[in-house]
Amino acid sequence: MKLIIKLKTLLLGLLLAVGIFIGCQAVVEDITGPSALGNVLGIQGLFGGAGLQNDGASQATIRVEVYTVDSIPVVGAVVTLTTTIGALGEESLTTGASGSATTTLTSSLTTGTAFITATVDNVSATTSVPIINF
Repeated sequence: MKLIIKLKTLLLGLLLAVGIFIGCQAVVEDITGPSALGNVLGIQGLFGGAGLQNDGASQATIRVEVYTVDSIPVVGAVVTLTTTIGALGEESLTTGASGSATTTLTSSLTTGTAFITATVDNVSATTSVPIINF
């Protein structure tokens, strides 16, 4: 009987941990394309917890991916980024061998949702990162 209770507790703990992990990562919210050059664009915001603290120092990783309609990574694609809140580490990224590139978003002192938009060729994709008061 004690073994069953321990197994149930372990399973509940694992489910809770998986739920927290999934909740801490934004899903690629917007994949768009193909562009005029045949490229597909995706963007993802990665942050821990419920969001970034509004301390002007907390950071999220912003990852962009560019690939062809045949799912081949595009090397050397120039992606332009903008944000509505906070500060980006770089506003222009060039994709590497994997077709991806990353930068950071540093939180602002105010709360709200930062909408980060990536643009390549003639298509744009957007992700969001909450900036909250801890």
